[in-house]
Amino acid sequence: MKQIIYILLMAMGMATVAPMVSVVDNRIAAVYAVDAKAKAKAQREKEKAKQAKEREKAKAKAAKEREKAAAQKKKEQAKAAAQKQKAREKAKAQQAKAKAKSSSNKQVASKKAAAPKSQPNLTAAEEKAQYMEQVAAIDKANAKAIAYNERDIAHRLGVWGLIGYSNLFTSGIQYQPKTAPETTLGFQNKDKGFVGGGLGLGYQMRYKQMIMTVGAEFTFYNSVMGIRNNEEGAVLRHYGMEPYPQTMIYSYDFREMQDKIIGGFVQLPIMFGMEHKNIPLFWQAGLKVGIGVLGQSTISGIYTTTIEDKELINGLTDMFNHSLVTDAEIVKANTKVNFGLNLAATAEIGVNLDQWVKASPRLRASLFVDYGFLNALSYTPAAVSTPAAETDIPVKLLDNVDPLAFTTHSALATSSAAGAKVNPFLVGAKFAVWLDLPRRPKATQDYPKAPTPRMGVYMYDENSALALGGVAVEIVNTETGKTMQKNTNRQGLLQGRFTPGTYRISATKNGYYPSDTVLKTVEVFDFDTLRLPLERIPAPIIYTLCMNIYDVETQQPIEATVRLTSTKDSVALYTAQSADDGFIETPLTEGDYIAHLNAQGYMPKDDTLHFVRDTFDLYMQHIKEGIKVKIENLFFATNKTVILPQSEQSMSDLANFLLENQTVKIHIVGHTDAVGTDEANQILSEGRANSVLNDLVKRGVAAERMTAEGKGEKEPVADNDTDEGRQLNRRVEFTITDVGDEDIQQIY
Repeated sequence: MKQIIYILLMAMGMATVAPMVSVVDNRIAAVYAVDAKAKAKAQREKEKAKQAKEREKAKAKAAKEREKAAAQKKKEQAKAAAQKQKAREKAKAQQAKAKAKSSSNKQVASKKAAAPKSQPNLTAAEEKAQYMEQVAAIDKANAKAIAYNERDIAHRLGVWGLIGYSNLFTSGIQYQPKTAPETTLGFQNKDKGFVGGGLGLGYQMRYKQMIMTVGAEFTFYNSVMGIRNNEEGAVLRHYGMEPYPQTMIYSYDFREMQDKIIGGFVQLPIMFGMEHKNIPLFWQAGLKVGIGVLGQSTISGIYTTTIEDKELINGLTDMFNHSLVTDAEIVKANTKVNFGLNLAATAEIGVNLDQWVKASPRLRASLFVDYGFLNALSYTPAAVSTPAAETDIPVKLLDNVDPLAFTTHSALATSSAAGAKVNPFLVGAKFAVWLDLPRRPKATQDYPKAPTPRMGVYMYDENSALALGGVAVEIVNTETGKTMQKNTNRQGLLQGRFTPGTYRISATKNGYYPSDTVLKTVEVFDFDTLRLPLERIPAPIIYTLCMNIYDVETQQPIEATVRLTSTKDSVALYTAQSADDGFIETPLTEGDYIAHLNAQGYMPKDDTLHFVRDTFDLYMQHIKEGIKVKIENLFFATNKTVILPQSEQSMSDLANFLLENQTVKIHIVGHTDAVGTDEANQILSEGRANSVLNDLVKRGVAAERMTAEGKGEKEPVADNDTDEGRQLNRRVEFTITDVGDEDIQQIY
């Protein structure tokens, strides 16, 4: 009844606490889940570092193993050669024997002799060397792939625009007159820059902080060349009418004269520089190789023509009938100028705008300068040279209304520019947009599966050291529980391949004691032979076991039934009744036995005997109230109340005792060691005591004759600090609480 109430209270408590525990468990589980992820990640990193370290260690070990394998290979080759020689000799003997048989048998024998022999299997060392060579090759390839994938490198495609100040610096123009050499005829030119620019596209590679840029761009230059008279102020010509001397002086004055030139080049830049990581700055410099594709000139200005004659008081001007025009304006557009090869030095410095302009392409702004240091002018002379040169003014006066209608060309296309030099110059701002190209990582190779390790077992007789064939060997994987049984061959050997792990190995053979269980760890590349001896079972020597049975209190001999069993099993080896003097004897071999004693009016008792030709005095306790007895050879599952089958004999003896003594009542008490909490130990001790009571009820003992309780760890009989002490404390005892109205000893 108490047990039922206790169980109900436990159930009510669990029903109340369970929801609260569930909520707490959920929160704890969430915290543990986050922690588990972090631990898992740390574990993966740790495993990765460990694997890298193991690979390095394996490489060093492989080099050493290769040397060892080479020596082993030579040894194996010598051994194989000897075996081949022996096989050849054996084949010759068989062939000689086969000659006595029929011709058909001879043909078969000859075919067998001519059949090629199979290659012998690789040794463990050769297998390992071969595998490590494969691993080393993969490690090398993977190291290159990893190094490539981890390189700080980027590939980009981009476009850019240029705008700024441009000029075509011109030098070396020689204005030399071809008529009237005594008269100074020439001009002075002055370069003026104008707006220039261009567009480009290209490829850029960044490696760490270094950058390289190549591409193609179109760049145009604007330049204004101012043309003015020489220092004397006018260009003079002397003319006269035949037969009169040259008394008329023609003067040509040029004002506001300028030559606007546009030059265009297709250029291939190649530049090298650096990109800073900590600050958003970059710079690069290099060369641009270009070819001229555009050259246009527009020449404009004002000409004034005057005629002076010594016989006239004033000069003649504005005489339209004689084609003397003052301040005549001329414009000559689309005059072609030829440009050729241009080689320019270039440099730029700029800033990365990524951290200010949030855009997927990379934006760059920079300042740049280009300067062509070769002569970019490809001189092609025009039909007429510089303005007014080679012009026959008198003919013009007679035949042309406008004496200024002579052909006009750019200064760079006249004979005066035959030795001229043009240096294109552009300085300004550059704006670029770069798009990172996706990188395709190199894949790493997987390692081949390592050869399955080999293991051998060699069985031999411990005394004679001879090989034992037909030994049953049991090999059990301690992790998976997988069991394999094989017999040794005539040479006492058993060989096979096994996955890495720990194996439990034992062997049996008729006429021999079973071998001790051996734990063997099989590792990768192992090829080890385990040597196990077997001890032959000697012929048994029979002795006489003598026992005296006494009352523990009176020391008087008593009659008792004795049943002997081995400590290894519960099979009865001998059963007998002692004489009146309590003496009993039986032939028996040396060993460990259990003597099960039963006598009417006495408590049943189990005594363990280590028999070596001894005589044993055994004592039994008379049944009476207050006797406390430990139930021997009673076994439970670990931390459970289930009685194991090994306890059958003890429980059967106790039940028989109670059934034969119907007036006896007992109180069963369970005890535990101090491992665990007090509450858990108390529950365990109560459960085990109740299990004994319930088992006795099943065997026919009335429940009202028995009571049960548990005392947990409260009443130890030994020290809980040792395994032996804790084993003694884990026990179930019973106390005789009542023997009835009659004296049991007197009855029996």
